[in-house]
Amino acid sequence: MQTRDRSQSRLAKRRRLRAGLMPLAGLLSVGLAAIVLMATGCKKDAALDAMDSDANGYVCLKCGVKLYTARSVFIGPKCPKCQEESLMDVVGYYCQKCQHLTIRARRGDRHGAVCEQCQQSLANAMRSPREKDLKAWGATKTSP
Repeated sequence: MQTRDRSQSRLAKRRRLRAGLMPLAGLLSVGLAAIVLMATGCKKDAALDAMDSDANGYVCLKCGVKLYTARSVFIGPKCPKCQEESLMDVVGYYCQKCQHLTIRARRGDRHGAVCEQCQQSLANAMRSPREKDLKAWGATKTSP
């Protein structure tokens, strides 16, 4: 009988040990999940980065003037230079091959975007130009 009592007491000890480890295992899995979420959640999304800009760019389809404003300021459709209603907002197309940003009117051209430098087709390469890109393009800052 004594061996039976010892085996039962060993079994009871094992059960108590397992019961004590269960909360620890749960805590460990929650901690591991939190670390994985932090590691994957802190990366910058490329699509959101491409849409983010610090300025709004415009080009007049009649007189060709290139303008930009602060991000919170919008102008148009009346061009401040020629007074025609032909001011269009612009968008950039980034060429991976030569690292050049081609800036052009968002609408008004039936042809697909082509890199100004290497003439490569720029499908799925749309990006909002930033203030430094618009300045390099020749745009001047304006306000309404």
